[in-house]
Amino acid sequence: MLDIHALRRFTTQAVALALLCVLVNFRLPAQPAGVERTATGTHGMVSTAHPLAAEAGLEMLKKGGNAVDAAVAAAFAIGVVEPDGSGLGGGGGMLIYLHKEERMIYINFYQRAGAHAEQLDYVSARDRQTAKAALVPGNVAGLTLALEKYGTLPLSTVMQPAIRLAARGFPIDRTLAGIILDNVSLLSTCEHTSSIYLPDGFPLAEGDTLRQPDLATTLQHVAQAGRDGFYEGRVATEIVNAVEAHGGNLTLDDFRSYRPDVLEPVHGSYRGFDVYSSSPPQSGVTLLEALNVLECTDLRTLGHFQDSAKALHLMAETMRRVYADRTAYLADPKFEEVPLEGLESKAFARTRYDDINPGMATPSRYRDTKPGNPIPFNHSESLLEQLAPDAGWPGGESVSVTGSLSTDFQEPASVDAAGGHTTHLSVVDADRNAVSLTQTLGTFFGSGLTAAGVLLNNARSNFSQTAKRNSIQGGKQPRSSISPTIVLKDGNVRIVLGSPGAARIVATVTQLLVNIIDYGMDAEQANDAPRFFCQKFDDHLYVESRISESVRNELEAMGHSVQVNGDYDLFFGGAQIVLVDPTTAVCQGSADPRRGGASLGY
Repeated sequence: MLDIHALRRFTTQAVALALLCVLVNFRLPAQPAGVERTATGTHGMVSTAHPLAAEAGLEMLKKGGNAVDAAVAAAFAIGVVEPDGSGLGGGGGMLIYLHKEERMIYINFYQRAGAHAEQLDYVSARDRQTAKAALVPGNVAGLTLALEKYGTLPLSTVMQPAIRLAARGFPIDRTLAGIILDNVSLLSTCEHTSSIYLPDGFPLAEGDTLRQPDLATTLQHVAQAGRDGFYEGRVATEIVNAVEAHGGNLTLDDFRSYRPDVLEPVHGSYRGFDVYSSSPPQSGVTLLEALNVLECTDLRTLGHFQDSAKALHLMAETMRRVYADRTAYLADPKFEEVPLEGLESKAFARTRYDDINPGMATPSRYRDTKPGNPIPFNHSESLLEQLAPDAGWPGGESVSVTGSLSTDFQEPASVDAAGGHTTHLSVVDADRNAVSLTQTLGTFFGSGLTAAGVLLNNARSNFSQTAKRNSIQGGKQPRSSISPTIVLKDGNVRIVLGSPGAARIVATVTQLLVNIIDYGMDAEQANDAPRFFCQKFDDHLYVESRISESVRNELEAMGHSVQVNGDYDLFFGGAQIVLVDPTTAVCQGSADPRRGGASLGY
């Protein structure tokens, strides 16, 4: 008998594949119909990149859990329903604010190189989406540790939504369907992966049900055994064997020895607000530097960057400089000295602001942007002692001390065009505890390798193949763009936000904070505003098409090479924002319209 549904699906997907071949800049509207992007509530708010993950978080709040319980439930769930961006095989960072204790904690559970990583024959251009690019995953260790130390509900309770979603399945939304279609070639490289996303050789389409029974089994194992259910025993063995069989070199010892880091987050201020973000080697300090540079002027007098070429030019020139400093100085502090105090310094930021020509892109080539010299503003004796006498630094100053500090001035690859990598979620509870959490597989679908139902990351691609500070070493973490952020005012949570988007993350989070703090926007307005991006190691100033043609023409006249993207382009990330009104105590959540997310409160 003819299966009409199968025939219709075959026809639909065949047409979609044909269209993919001709649509070079393939984009799908990210927001499914009927999904509430924006919500308000007085008891709590969860904002994630998928409605089902937001529901998982809200379920925990309604069970009496706190923000950590909700965030961990949402994080496990988002790895199931948004498998392209994160999951058990990835890593990330979690910023926690405990209101009663007035305490901010950062848990770094990013992926880490195995002990024998340097022995692997790895070439980025060839291997960046293979098992060779997989590092030791940190998600399970980080999420279970956070729940154990700061949550209130049992792990078995918190993981139930994720287990349900993996076992019973869920309907694929338009965003995931488009990303699967964009990545058919990668998903075809592993039989296990292909069986999940390309059943019968065809990509799952919008409305199809995605079931992941092997992942459900692994999630259940973790729910019962905690971190050891992932890093010891059957699951670890199956993953390690699969990685080795596909050319990688992770070991059981690498899994057993993985531990997340519980750290003090970086802390700065912006126009009277306290800003906290991710510690090195993640990029919170780059966000603080950007805000410090922008604080040197009153942006409001220039008008909003959507309508003001002068404002957008100033912000773009700021981004070029802070990204240059990020490349030069940011690395895993367990392996390299990081001049953190200098990079956070407002005096150093002033030198970077003074380097900006307000009327012209300077230097004319973005790639010629020089890093500054934060070292004189750093109070760490160990760093000062490592500087060479009268060392000529790119920032133009010389410092009369001894030694040398290795810096990275080599050019990495240009910005990738895919966009949207990674995922972010933001949570506030009734007691005004807050969590800002970003987690990732690397690029979409990571390495493409699945074992025990777990899709493995490709985080090795974040290491540099030429620059020493960010070169791979056993046990080292690569530099990462993730910047989960919480903003306080007078000790109270005001803003919880973050974004995916690879290199675009710092620029996106900076723009969102400027929208809210400088221009007085609410969460929805800040997320809806058009975005831009530029950095040192690229050739273009990327803008959404809603930035007017007159502004774009003026930017071109200033020397910028403007590249126009879509109206609401996934290239610029998928931010999740929660604002807390200090007067009414109402929480407002906003999920980015560029991605299929939702905010849920009560």
